[in-house]
Amino acid sequence: MLLSQLPEDVLYHILSYLDYKSLSRLCQVCKTIYHFVNRDAVWRTIAKEFLNTGITRSGTDIYPHIPLKDRVKIAQNWYDGVCKRAIPLKWKTKLLPWLQMDRDTLFLSQAADIGAYHLRQDSGRLQHKPFEIYSGHEGDVCRFVLTDSHLISGGSDGKILVHSRRRNMSMELSGHNQEVNCLDSKDGLIISGSRDRTTRIWTLTSSCPRDTIPMYDRVWSVAISPTLSVPNC
Repeated sequence: MLLSQLPEDVLYHILSYLDYKSLSRLCQVCKTIYHFVNRDAVWRTIAKEFLNTGITRSGTDIYPHIPLKDRVKIAQNWYDGVCKRAIPLKWKTKLLPWLQMDRDTLFLSQAADIGAYHLRQDSGRLQHKPFEIYSGHEGDVCRFVLTDSHLISGGSDGKILVHSRRRNMSMELSGHNQEVNCLDSKDGLIISGSRDRTTRIWTLTSSCPRDTIPMYDRVWSVAISPTLSVPNC
């Protein structure tokens, strides 16, 4: 009996033992195998092991219109330091993670979540599993910033989430109606920029924007001057 003649459930079980390289080679055997191996169900388990393939921690696929095989390929290219700019731009999605170090902790966004990873003092390597996960967005995290007391994230869902780093508390700031591309925070103030052509100024004590500045185009970058003395509000 040929491989392609096996029942589908048997084929799925066999393919579950293969890594992404073996699956890619198997695609070259024949058209029948090619079309079967290209199914998302074949790549789902492998996709969970890669960063930013669009598979959330709960197993939800937030990019069902993009084949999982292609997303795994892009994730592996980023891991190997090979990035073809034309492919991500063709998708028009933001799958590249945002990361920031704070002392011995790395904060790394992956789809809708942000994980906090300790840096091991003995080996200098990161722990494999995050000790804290900040979640709440319904789409990708586009950008986040850290303060001594909070982690503030902006997402493709238009939301800004303010997570306390000391207590298990978070607050949602709603005002933008498109993705939040950029953020900055200092002395209790938050400034955000969005694709909706507005820049908004918030405080940590209010869920509504204090000020809104209309712009002529989408906002890609905002910053509070590090030398500016900002009064508490």
